[in-house]
Amino acid sequence: MPIHRRDSVPLTEGTSSYPAPFDQGDGHLAWRALGDAGGLTQFGVALETIRPGGVSSQMHWESAEDEFLYMLEGEITVIEDGVETVIGPGDCCTWPAGGPPAHTLRNHTGSPATYLIMGSRRDGNVTVYPGLDLLHLPRGYARRDGTPYPQDT
Repeated sequence: MPIHRRDSVPLTEGTSSYPAPFDQGDGHLAWRALGDAGGLTQFGVALETIRPGGVSSQMHWESAEDEFLYMLEGEITVIEDGVETVIGPGDCCTWPAGGPPAHTLRNHTGSPATYLIMGSRRDGNVTVYPGLDLLHLPRGYARRDGTPYPQDT
């Protein structure tokens, strides 16, 4: 059984990967890809921290991947299709694959908030960003009509 100490898994500082004009700037999110460090291929697991005032992502839902969040420290506001709910340590969220509600997380507090986020890894998954001309396809970011956004090199 491989054991990985938290500090042995590299910390990635949040650099938005969204194409312009949807990028969210840098420094709001940090994570450790725990599942990748252990060689997991069927699902991803990350330890994420949202800094005060930061957000996790654009509002989205997954076509083929389940998502699960377990809150460890601090509080965050979960936003689902415009409804805001504050959660804290011990609370969890589940978002089944296949459709709304679209969701994102916002740290409304003055302290960092940390949680475990897990999701299945399914071939052909499409991430839908309601209200934006944006999809995340297996080949990368694209407009709703399928036209790819330029990739940074």
